[in-house]
Amino acid sequence: MKPKAILVSAVSLLVLVIAAYSQAPAPQAPQEPAQPAAPAAPQVQETPANLPCLGKFASYEEAEEFLRTANIVKSKGVPVGVTLPQRMTLEKDGRQETAVFKTIDERKTGITRLQAGPEVDFKDSWKFEIAAYELNRMLKMDMIPPVVERMHRTQKGSLQLWIDGCMTELERTKKKMQPPGPMSWRQQIFKVRVFDNLIYNIDRNLGNLLITPEWRLIMIDHTRCFKSLGELRAPKDLTFFSRSLMESLQGLNKKDCEERCGKYLTDPEIRSLLERRDKILALFQKDADTPGAVYP
Repeated sequence: MKPKAILVSAVSLLVLVIAAYSQAPAPQAPQEPAQPAAPAAPQVQETPANLPCLGKFASYEEAEEFLRTANIVKSKGVPVGVTLPQRMTLEKDGRQETAVFKTIDERKTGITRLQAGPEVDFKDSWKFEIAAYELNRMLKMDMIPPVVERMHRTQKGSLQLWIDGCMTELERTKKKMQPPGPMSWRQQIFKVRVFDNLIYNIDRNLGNLLITPEWRLIMIDHTRCFKSLGELRAPKDLTFFSRSLMESLQGLNKKDCEERCGKYLTDPEIRSLLERRDKILALFQKDADTPGAVYP
């Protein structure tokens, strides 16, 4: 074969080799074995099932439905309290619970002399129990047991779930027991103070603050509240504020109050409530930058 023909053949072969290589799939880097996916973090669903104020009920709705529809199988007077409440045993579908029934509804103009001192335009009503409970829910405080309106025989009143296994603040102080978590306890006490100023509670005492075995505070007895007065009852008590509670207070409005509490509060009582709310928020804004004055 002539040299020229050999050269042409070699060039042609080289072209074919290059073309074949260019069309071949690129070599893949070796892959590491697939790693198993990390397990998803468990999603914690916040529910009211563990709220002490609900007792053994899983939700507010379940407790309220039971209070409204369960049969009253027994009733007797409660030996404490000035509103002459009755302690009732309720039963439905084999389940028994205890509740407190109040029918008092007094409004007096002028001066009424009470054990704590004289009171102007005194009011004492079962309706305020329901209004306080609804307000507690609106503010997401979860510190008052469920209350509903209920008829018993010929009387209309408030029926509130009885929470078992509690001691009162009076019992705690007599036994000189100290809370295991002083800061948590202080935070709860100051939430009570804010709420009592908001509703103008003239009857808070050591006997109507309940303490659960887990040292959670529960508020009861709110028949002597909601004075038609825009001033705070004890503004000097408000020096330590929950930011989340203040945010809930800020969101409180007349429309919601009328929808949830309008059946049990008059227009002047709702208006005064919102005026007191504004004064509480003003105190909070004044102290918001003070170290140690605000907690979550």
